Amino acid sequence: MRTAPAVALVTAAALLGDTLLYSALPVNAVRLGLGPLAVGLILSLNRWIRLFTNPVAARFYERIPAGMLILVALGLGVASTAAYALPAMLVLFLAARCVWGMSWSLLRLGTLLSAIEGSASVPVAEGQRPRTGRALGNTRAIYGLGYLGGALYAPFAVESFGWERAALGAAVLTLLLGIGPALTVNDWRREVDVDEREEAAVRRSLVDPRFRALFLVASAQYAVGAGLVPVGGGLRVGEIFSGGGAILAIPVAATVIAGAFVLGQRVAQVGWTLVAGRFADRALAATFVGSTVVAATAMLALAYAHDATAFVVLGTVSFLSGITSTVALELAIAHRTSPADRPRILGAYTTWADGGAAAGALGAGTLVGLAGTQAPLLVAALLTAATLAAAFGVAPRQVAVGASAR
Repeated sequence: MRTAPAVALVTAAALLGDTLLYSALPVNAVRLGLGPLAVGLILSLNRWIRLFTNPVAARFYERIPAGMLILVALGLGVASTAAYALPAMLVLFLAARCVWGMSWSLLRLGTLLSAIEGSASVPVAEGQRPRTGRALGNTRAIYGLGYLGGALYAPFAVESFGWERAALGAAVLTLLLGIGPALTVNDWRREVDVDEREEAAVRRSLVDPRFRALFLVASAQYAVGAGLVPVGGGLRVGEIFSGGGAILAIPVAATVIAGAFVLGQRVAQVGWTLVAGRFADRALAATFVGSTVVAATAMLALAYAHDATAFVVLGTVSFLSGITSTVALELAIAHRTSPADRPRILGAYTTWADGGAAAGALGAGTLVGLAGTQAPLLVAALLTAATLAAAFGVAPRQVAVGASAR
């Protein structure tokens, strides 16, 4: 098995526990003895902790065999998921979320590195770039199965077996599904030796205005895609469809509309990224600009939609186009990195992205309280449109994406 798909499969397995929390914890909070503040803290803590663990993970990938790090990350994912079986012990629960933050930092950076560097091993015609966009899209689609599987597993397992057994079951599934792929990449070595001169160059890259502009775009994208739209959209559903609605002329409850809205995000993660990566490989700047314009337009229309079918369709379009621009941005960063500086550049990218995601989720709730449920969607549209200012920085630049991930 090639390195990138195997790492993505490990990541998908590890995501079962995290998705269990996001899918089932809020609706089971009272039964588990958790208040709203505790739920918010539990669900957001791993994002805040990653602001510190992402740079650590980047350093690890410079100094420790990458395959070993993937195996360690899987172990951390299994341990943190198993700890979710004890929700009454809030301190342990919060500690588990911190452990998961480290696990996800290692796994996400591992998927990016294996996709970017592994794409160099695929033969291409002379004069053409490696198909890095396709590799990024493929790995996102593979580990997106973890989000989708977790969303399907959570309600069934919790209702059938109870919270504690559902959490332990997710931990067992994570181990069983992830250990095989993890062992196949145990011998993955990046074989990059960073000397003092290259170390100084890496530091300069981290403060390069061109990279900073791309990092700001990443922060905005994740603030929108992981905060303002999903959180604001969910609250909007609760307000305008409180008595239910009709999807394709079929009467459904508000919870079904909310579920269909979230499902669009999962479908985008699993299915559409396969296409998005291919678009980015063929025309990077055009893909970024086109998808960003479509995303901003869909979010603006979403803010004014009052039909349930239109709301779900517009939400899905915004997620599809938003993830396309994210894949394009990741490819732009890949084109500007080398094996020596790639871990820390990508580590900085994921840190800015996580900061944006955490701020977006918090901002959505704040905006709703101040200005109503339309506000997060309108701000999301405006923020997405503002990222077009960085389109010039997304244009391809010839840099070797060379690689040792095979």
